[in-house]
Amino acid sequence: MAQVHVVYEGRTDDFEFEEIFPQDRLAAIGIPDGTVEVTAQNLTHDQVKAAAAQHYDVGLDEFEDHFVEINPNGNVTLRPKTAFGV
Repeated sequence: MAQVHVVYEGRTDDFEFEEIFPQDRLAAIGIPDGTVEVTAQNLTHDQVKAAAAQHYDVGLDEFEDHFVEINPNGNVTLRPKTAFGV
């Protein structure tokens, strides 16, 4: 099962997709009603950041400088940009 890895405030949290993208909150982050399955391949970077902000109950600006990695295995990583590159 695909996971979302979030690096935020110095810690790394791992979530199942359904935890970060619950069906009852998809419309609030721009995912159309009736979307059957949320996967790494059908998400935008902005949707990933919005879902994380919603999950942590913080403003979207908390993730403004974060980088979204869509991994080939279907996982998503959201982490701060690093000094040595993306």
